[in-house]
Amino acid sequence: MVDRRVEVVARLKALEDAAAPLVTFLQNANAVQELRADKQYNLQMLNDRYQIGPDQIEALYQYAKFQFECGNYSGAADYLYQYRALCTNNERSLSALWGKLAAEILMQNWDIALEELNRLKEIIDSKSFSSPLNQVQSRIWLMHWSLFIFFNHDNGRTQIIDLFNQDKEEVDELCRTLEEKEDSSCTASDQFSCITI
Repeated sequence: MVDRRVEVVARLKALEDAAAPLVTFLQNANAVQELRADKQYNLQMLNDRYQIGPDQIEALYQYAKFQFECGNYSGAADYLYQYRALCTNNERSLSALWGKLAAEILMQNWDIALEELNRLKEIIDSKSFSSPLNQVQSRIWLMHWSLFIFFNHDNGRTQIIDLFNQDKEEVDELCRTLEEKEDSSCTASDQFSCITI
């Protein structure tokens, strides 16, 4: 157990050091005011003026993830929010949004969690996924996480019905497809292939 603690503390220190230039920048309110909505401009400005590059931005993500894993959900949520403002990788940004949603739920910040849930829903509805299965899986995860919010949010009961009715058609279609393939004695692999086409 002592060895594990030493390992965790060493990892924390390494991540803190890697993310330190960006964290220091983010703690300076005057410096943060220099950021704009244009991510490319921000990356160039951070690199030119503060010698902060993609490695430090990625380190912020890893640091935020580690904070989450250690139970510091507030720190994780803040860093993931900041990371998303700087990240140009859509997949990584989406992952950070899922992490921020989880952190807000664990802190029981229901209003903020609902805002993040709605952001995720917009992205899932508008994003081109590599396969229909990936999009359905994302919708199902969204429905799963929404339960925590809707059962605790003041207006949750109404909103859960709206969300689940919107996604009902897709889930029904997926079930029909699986039932058709099951009836025709297909293997599980064949069923998976029919979903991903």
